[in-house]
Amino acid sequence: MIEKSLQENGYGIIHFKNIAPLLEIQNIITSQFPCVPTDFHQESFDDEKRLLLVKNTRDEITKSNLIKTLLGSNIDEFIKLFGPDIDVQSEAYLRVSRPNFEKDFIDWHRDTFYGNSYWELNFWFPIFPLREGAGLMIIQGSHLEAATNVHSIVDENNFRSKVTKGSLANELGYLYAPKTDDTIEKCDPSRIKMLTPELGQGVLFFTHAAHRAHNSSESTRITMDLRIRNMLSPTNTKEGYFQPLTRGVVASCVEKMIALHA
Repeated sequence: MIEKSLQENGYGIIHFKNIAPLLEIQNIITSQFPCVPTDFHQESFDDEKRLLLVKNTRDEITKSNLIKTLLGSNIDEFIKLFGPDIDVQSEAYLRVSRPNFEKDFIDWHRDTFYGNSYWELNFWFPIFPLREGAGLMIIQGSHLEAATNVHSIVDENNFRSKVTKGSLANELGYLYAPKTDDTIEKCDPSRIKMLTPELGQGVLFFTHAAHRAHNSSESTRITMDLRIRNMLSPTNTKEGYFQPLTRGVVASCVEKMIALHA
């Protein structure tokens, strides 16, 4: 059961009941890319052109509303975890991670370093099948460990070290002020789990869990991720970061009452 895995390991696997929206997202990406998307590593793109491609593709996916449709097919499972009043991140992140291109990845971190609260969970899923060597790394059990000795670090990757607040790279999910803590720096490698969901599956994990991207396969890894929360959960994110996914009867009526007096 996903509840037991979330409690013990900090993550669980969701199986989509309807993958038709996922296949439509594939079609959007394919229509935007100049090549087979999983062969993108064979193309020659400078960073600016690459980031613009990812942004434009992400924007088309956002406009399609397919992410909410995809999540809606499993709404009963999300309601069991979050209750009937659920918010989702307004703009999901599209990750295009070429094999062994370190600058395409986000290094070890907790989302709670950067504004997300303990109450929010991360949902990560592949858009195209993952090849062997591609996935998401997570430190099992780190969701229940305090973030001690949190401190800023200088990213050794040249591209990531130049990311600034509000830049296009930052908008697409790259960190402008990377941090770490003792759990990450002193991690026993045996605790690291590589998660490799199949197409039609997604990983739901606590934003406080330490994790990072990985791709040592022979293909470009194309995935998406977004944050999910109960609408009343505290957050340090900016206004508009979340939007409603579903509302129960009480919350739906209360929102209408509030609108009457706005």
